[in-house]
Amino acid sequence: MNVNNKSDFITSIILIFTGIIFYFIIIPQEIVLEDEAIIGPDLLPNICIILITFLSVLLFLKSINKEIQNENNDEENSTIYDNPMMLNVKSDFSIIEVKRVFLLSLSILISILLFIYVDVLISSIFLILSCCVVCGLKKIWIIISLSAGLILLAYFLLYQVLGTAVG
Repeated sequence: MNVNNKSDFITSIILIFTGIIFYFIIIPQEIVLEDEAIIGPDLLPNICIILITFLSVLLFLKSINKEIQNENNDEENSTIYDNPMMLNVKSDFSIIEVKRVFLLSLSILISILLFIYVDVLISSIFLILSCCVVCGLKKIWIIISLSAGLILLAYFLLYQVLGTAVG
């Protein structure tokens, strides 16, 4: 089994084990369930962990399929996989990618500080708008509709469906 890029395979295994550990050990120990709650406080973390584990299983299956496909192709055309430039894989990051990762990290940090010291609503608006601008959205109607839609959906989920309060 010869794989050119084993990072997907290793990442998926780590995420599967992390999801299992979180679902069966960490979440039950850290979140106290009350008898009076209609919806338990562990519902959202459990849903997130189940989704992460499911997506990591899909990544694992994708890396296995890639591995099997590479073996079949190696038998037919062994000269194609000998040259790494034939795969058109970029080995380094461009300056624009590094700059965007830095700006996204900075906007998340500022959003966390706004969440702690100012207000939840201002923090969420700043986070959505800054991520849209950093990622290259230029049409103002898309940015406004995206931010308003996400905030309204979060309000509907937290206040109307779950009956909780934030802030």
